[in-house]
Amino acid sequence: MRRVMILVIPLALVAAACGDDDATTTTTIAPTTTAAAAGPAMSPAEVIFEDQSSDGTTIVVASVTLPSPGFIAVHGNADGSPGPVIGHSDLLLSGTYTDVTITLDQPLQATDLVFPMAHIDVDGDGIYEFFPPDETTDGPARTATGDVAVVGGEVTVEGEGSGSGALITIAGFAFSGASTASVGEQVTVRNDDAVPHTWTATDGPFDSGTIGSGGEFGFTFDGPGEYSYFCKIHPSMTGTITVEG
Repeated sequence: MRRVMILVIPLALVAAACGDDDATTTTTIAPTTTAAAAGPAMSPAEVIFEDQSSDGTTIVVASVTLPSPGFIAVHGNADGSPGPVIGHSDLLLSGTYTDVTITLDQPLQATDLVFPMAHIDVDGDGIYEFFPPDETTDGPARTATGDVAVVGGEVTVEGEGSGSGALITIAGFAFSGASTASVGEQVTVRNDDAVPHTWTATDGPFDSGTIGSGGEFGFTFDGPGEYSYFCKIHPSMTGTITVEG
C-alpha cells in the first residue's frame, strides 16, 4: 500500500507572508499652529510741548518718546480738550526725538491751544491713519501710567489781527480753531466735513444756516461777550467764542 505524504504548511506563515507583501507605512503629520503675532508696544510714551509763537503754519514739539514706530498727531482745540487732527509728523522710529517741526494741514488763524499726541503705527504700513470717526487704525500711545500721551499748549500766532480774521473750522463732527475774537473782526466758519453743518448761537446774534461741505460763513461781532454755539443738524457739536472789546 502506498503511503501519501501530505505536507502541511502552517497557515500562520502564509498569512504572515501575505501580510508582508501588502504592508504599507502611514505617516501622520501633526498640524502646526502659528501664534498670532503680538501688536506693537503702545507704551511707555511721552510728549513734551511748550507754549510758543508761530506764523500759524507750523509748531515745534520739544520732545517725544515712542515705544514703537509712530507719529505725533496735532489735535486742535475743542473747548479746552483735544479736537480734530489738524496736522501730523512723518513716521518716526521708536526712540526719543527733540525739536520736531510739524506743518499743520489747517493753519492757525489766531492764538489758540493745540494738543500734540503720540500715536503708534499699529498696522506697520508707515501711513498715518487716525481721522475719527472714519479712520482710527493708528491708536494713541500711552504713558507709563496708562494715560494717553498728549499735552496741550498755547500757540501765539504772530501778526494776528492784521486783517486775516479769526477762523473756526468744522472737521470730524467738531468745531476747532479760534476761541477768541475782537469786536469788529470777522469770524469765518469753514466746513471741512463731507456733510453739512450749521454755526448757530445758543442765545445770540448769529445763525449761519446750512453750510455745505467746503463752504464758509462769515460774521462780524459788534459787541463783546462770550457766545456759545452749536450745530442745529448735530446738536452734540458745541463750542464757545469770547469776543473782546
